[in-house]
Amino acid sequence: MAGEDVVVVEETVPGTIDMKVTTKKPISFYVRSAKSFFTGVEKEGEEKKAPICVLNISGLGEAINTAVAAAVAVESEGLAEIKKIETSYPDMTSGRGCARILITLWHK
Repeated sequence: MAGEDVVVVEETVPGTIDMKVTTKKPISFYVRSAKSFFTGVEKEGEEKKAPICVLNISGLGEAINTAVAAAVAVESEGLAEIKKIETSYPDMTSGRGCARILITLWHK
């Protein structure tokens, strides 16, 4: 593969990750990524990454479906619990607003 698939994540507080989803990648990519955050990841030749405590998944516009699908998949696997769902309609630089969702998942 020429370019690696990378999830946009930010660790604002230790043990908490913000994952921003888009429609550019398939839903299954974000589901796999969200699950790996809660199970921990170990790559060959690298240090194992420990599971996180809190994952915030956010999506704008058409990516809302992707954000919800990733959160529900993680919860149905029993890896985490949806603690909070927040919706908003922030102002965009283009002048027109866009729907936004923020889903907070806590590790079980």
